[in-house]
Amino acid sequence: MLQIIRDSHINFMRIRRVAFIISGVFMLVAAFAMVQLIRGQANMGVDFAGGTSIEVEFGKPILADHLRQAMNVPEFKNVSQQYVREAGRNKYMLRVLAPDLPTEKVSTRVMEVLQADFQDNSVTLLASEDVGPTVSAHLRQQALYAVFWAVIMIILYIWWRFDFRFAVAATVTTFHDVLTIIGIFILMRYEISWILITALLTIAGYSLNDTIVVFDRIRENLRHRRKEDFQKVVNSSINETLSRTIITSATTLVVVLALFFLGGEVIHAFSLAMLMGILVGTYSSIFVASNILVEWHSRDPIRR
Repeated sequence: MLQIIRDSHINFMRIRRVAFIISGVFMLVAAFAMVQLIRGQANMGVDFAGGTSIEVEFGKPILADHLRQAMNVPEFKNVSQQYVREAGRNKYMLRVLAPDLPTEKVSTRVMEVLQADFQDNSVTLLASEDVGPTVSAHLRQQALYAVFWAVIMIILYIWWRFDFRFAVAATVTTFHDVLTIIGIFILMRYEISWILITALLTIAGYSLNDTIVVFDRIRENLRHRRKEDFQKVVNSSINETLSRTIITSATTLVVVLALFFLGGEVIHAFSLAMLMGILVGTYSSIFVASNILVEWHSRDPIRR
């Protein structure tokens, strides 16, 4: 393993109480955001809130960014930036959420806006279809199923590979990271869409991978240092994997920063979620997952 920090002896366990307080604040923020989500006050995307799908064709080529700017009007304040997609030569698919307009008038208003903004270009409405509440409810259900089964498989794998306590600690850590990002996005009024769900599942996998690396070193050290204090074993295990954690986080962060600044509006939400997820995931693999094991061991020692 490439070592950028050799023989580190940082006492991570000394500040575990502070880490629990920080994580508690994260969870309070997430709980407050979840209340907003349950009450319907979150900024739900077209996929989850319903809306109108519209396909238009232009007589001359246009840039997708210009089309997104044209759709930035009060009636379409909730229009999703990532749902302005090319559907062919000079053809675009728009997904519009306009809660203040009757459904039958949405496509008409869209055409009025486009014709006013692109007066030197012809615009033709090819198709219009409503995404009703039944479809959006089904998508919400599928999103929950995806997260639920991902977590179940995580628990089963780690339980089989390590120990039940490790599985619980890893699962709690994964929920900690995912709920933190969801909470921040809701409070920042970012749109909750399939793009965000994709980012959350990616973050869960990233965080879990980092946590398993630390857990694997803890398990290995427990076999060879049976008489040593459990907290010291955990602390030294974190120090031994610290270089790997820093290298992984730093290299991933470089790529995500490039996506964030150069990727454009379409993947802005995804790259922002990944950016926050890397930071939170790195923090949690050191200060959440391992701390749960230490606290659990202090009450019910793990057999070595």
